[in-house]
Amino acid sequence: QPGERILDLCAAPGGKTTHLAELSGDKAQILACDLKLNRLRKIEQNVERLGLSSIETRRHDARFAAQDFAAEPPFDAILLDAPCSNTGVLRRRSEARWRFDAASQRRIRQAQAELLRAALPLVRSGGRLVYSLCSIEVDEGRDAIAALRAERPDLSLEHEELWLPTPGGGDGGYAALLRVP
Repeated sequence: QPGERILDLCAAPGGKTTHLAELSGDKAQILACDLKLNRLRKIEQNVERLGLSSIETRRHDARFAAQDFAAEPPFDAILLDAPCSNTGVLRRRSEARWRFDAASQRRIRQAQAELLRAALPLVRSGGRLVYSLCSIEVDEGRDAIAALRAERPDLSLEHEELWLPTPGGGDGGYAALLRVP
């Protein structure tokens, strides 16, 4: 919505970030973060190409969001499109299948849990957090949100959805919308 303060923690290459800006009529205050400078440049190129003014970019390790943004006002909404195993987009990222094993899955799940825990304290009371993945693995999606809600039973799960890849070429993924009390 116009006037909202939004944090996109793992923003590159910026498609979702710029879509949020367009949905708000370019009148939200959006902070787009990513760890790597070359990925931030892609966001900045997209912002410039689309003529958007509501997006600021910042190099940032999202695992440290809770401490790094603690002095700033809370956000109305946070988008956490987390790093994942990519199992919902293997049609387009076929190399991901060779990186997927039990050890890599444990590392991914640990990183996702850290990111969720780092993001939650930054959401204002009544605000929302969207957790999304291009993975269809239950442990990365539904189980991760269930574990988070076991730690934080005050969180409200307003919506969650799992999309499976389709034979016609549609991608798979997972998304959950959480409301912070």
